[in-house]
Amino acid sequence: MKPYQIKAYIAALLSLLQVCASAEEPEPFLALALQEVLELEITSVSKKPQTVSRSAAAVFVITGDDIRRAGAQNIPDALRLAPGLHVAQISANAWAVSARGPNGRFANKLLVMIDGRTVYSPMFSGVAWDVQDTVLADIERIEVIRGPGASLWGANAVNGVINIITKSAVATQGTLIDASTGTSTQGQMSIRHGGQWEGLGHWRLYGKAFENNALTLANGQGRAMDAWKQQRLGWRADLNPNAQDAVTIQSEIYQGTSGESALLNRLLPPSNLLQGTTQAVSGGHLLARWQRDLPSNNSVTLQTYFDHSERDWPAHPFMRLDTFDADLQYRHRAIDKHDIVLGASWRQNQESFHASTTGLPDGIVQYDTFGIDRLKTRMWSVMAQDDISLIPELLTLTLGSKFEKYDNDSLKPLPNARLMWTPNDDQTLWASASKAIRTPSLIDSHGTIRALLPPEFTINGSGLPRPGFVEVLGRTTSEQLWAYELGWKQRLAPGLTLDTTAYYNDYSQLRAGSFSTNSTQCLPSYNVPLPTGSPPFAECYLPVPLPNQYLLLPATLTNDFKGHSYGLEAWLDWQASRQHRWQANVTRYAMSLNTAASNVYSWDSPDSSPKWTGSLRWSYTPDARTELDVMARHVGALRDVLFGQSVPSYTTLDIRWAWSSAPGVQWSVTGRNLMTSRHLEFVSEASDVAHTLVGPSVILGLRLQY
Repeated sequence: MKPYQIKAYIAALLSLLQVCASAEEPEPFLALALQEVLELEITSVSKKPQTVSRSAAAVFVITGDDIRRAGAQNIPDALRLAPGLHVAQISANAWAVSARGPNGRFANKLLVMIDGRTVYSPMFSGVAWDVQDTVLADIERIEVIRGPGASLWGANAVNGVINIITKSAVATQGTLIDASTGTSTQGQMSIRHGGQWEGLGHWRLYGKAFENNALTLANGQGRAMDAWKQQRLGWRADLNPNAQDAVTIQSEIYQGTSGESALLNRLLPPSNLLQGTTQAVSGGHLLARWQRDLPSNNSVTLQTYFDHSERDWPAHPFMRLDTFDADLQYRHRAIDKHDIVLGASWRQNQESFHASTTGLPDGIVQYDTFGIDRLKTRMWSVMAQDDISLIPELLTLTLGSKFEKYDNDSLKPLPNARLMWTPNDDQTLWASASKAIRTPSLIDSHGTIRALLPPEFTINGSGLPRPGFVEVLGRTTSEQLWAYELGWKQRLAPGLTLDTTAYYNDYSQLRAGSFSTNSTQCLPSYNVPLPTGSPPFAECYLPVPLPNQYLLLPATLTNDFKGHSYGLEAWLDWQASRQHRWQANVTRYAMSLNTAASNVYSWDSPDSSPKWTGSLRWSYTPDARTELDVMARHVGALRDVLFGQSVPSYTTLDIRWAWSSAPGVQWSVTGRNLMTSRHLEFVSEASDVAHTLVGPSVILGLRLQY
């Protein structure tokens, strides 16, 4: 975004703010009250309000205050605060985010929602993190559930669920301006204003724009070509027409560009051409939610939304996705010792796609193509869950299941059973068993993937003498998981909380690529005489290379792998005093895969997530005007992201200092990645982008709130 465009954008927002009526007095800028993490209210575990201590799940809450004090610039930055999540930056605008299992740019077993609106893409079964954004100051909390959530949220909530919940309009009254600049960003600005309609409810308008700098190429050739800029506008209204009804309406539009240091597939040398490309992204959504309180403490909620997104991705498809979703939920508490939630939902996706050649030279082979150019898919589901109080205030049994059906696929039951024992107010012991599935993406069912094989790839134990490409035809069924968890939450002392979880995941029908070395081809063939019995690709192994030859390895997607993962997660929160808060976490993860089939490889590498991760965070608030936050993180090595690509371990330090010069005026300085030089955090498993390094950065921030 050019400077004059930013100025025009800000001027337009300010003109919108001037039309508002006088707003209510905003909340205090600095809240110094002690926080009791076990008493934080959440909704994602059971689709109803409950506290962390009374939830039979491995759940962690990132509060809006946590996000601000961490100096987060985007949602993946904020997610680094959650224990058990592996968050790794691939480029200036691409991340790998996962829990309890394989990770990647196209990680496909983590369901992500914003205010209950799913942002999990059916195109590639994953999340495009570069377009998931909002005014970070408007986030009330991020609920991170490690483990399956399919019985409530449906397919693809396999290894975890992330629900980003924004504040109600009543909590965002007045005006906020949040601006920052630094070594990693040319500038970021958010503006928000909230007001009220007398006797009806509250509203807010907001806008955000940023332009982030590119990272550094790992090959020593200077800056990458992955600069990132985006603008968005939105509004929200929370209405209370009467004592029984609550209505929320919200909408947002965005547009921007995401640069990429693409390694383009070519049949002629160089076979992996490094060239800067630009993804043009745009979209928006409209969401409405109505809740009515009924007699006997019952309630009914109806939510519906429409979501539109477009992405012009050079060397990948141009993708357009329109989603319409409707969800009805009824909560019944009139039966003694039962708390029942019933629900039904319906979703329609309409996708269109075609090959994108925007800005590409001739001779480029598309990474992925579809056998069709338009598709409409539908899903419907029903669910029921009952919290049964076996012994009031002591022992609770939760039984439930969701039943989902996708188009012509069979009905999928997703059962769940949880037992929670609370012997006293300071301890909660829980156990669970649940099933989840990941449905095939459009690439899995209608696509073809072509990717350059990395130099580490071998055929029959030998390295590649020529450039090699794998060509994968997509045809798979749903992947399945049975998960078993055991957790213990305990208040060791006032302000001191320990939460530990152990889990075992049993996977089956995992996606795999099936190939035969006999089908490997050496192209183009020059019909050189070879010894009898030589494999069909032997021509590529001749000592003297023939012009422009490459290896082509055809493969077919199957569901031939199974495996298991297990791990231990622990986090400690200690509010030592009004001035000092300490948080620490450690995660141990291991996974193994196996198959009875021959000549298959898994697209889910067990070693694409670290065996050990951990962090230590200290928050110091000496007075009402000053804040200091220090966070050290360690991420273990990734031994094999895919096809032998590895990433070393690293330890880094983030520091933020903030000072309020006047009520509602806060200045901040944030230093990121301060303990290490530029380092690799992740590499794309598709080998479609150049390796880039994340380095130290300094960000200056100013927040005005009045």
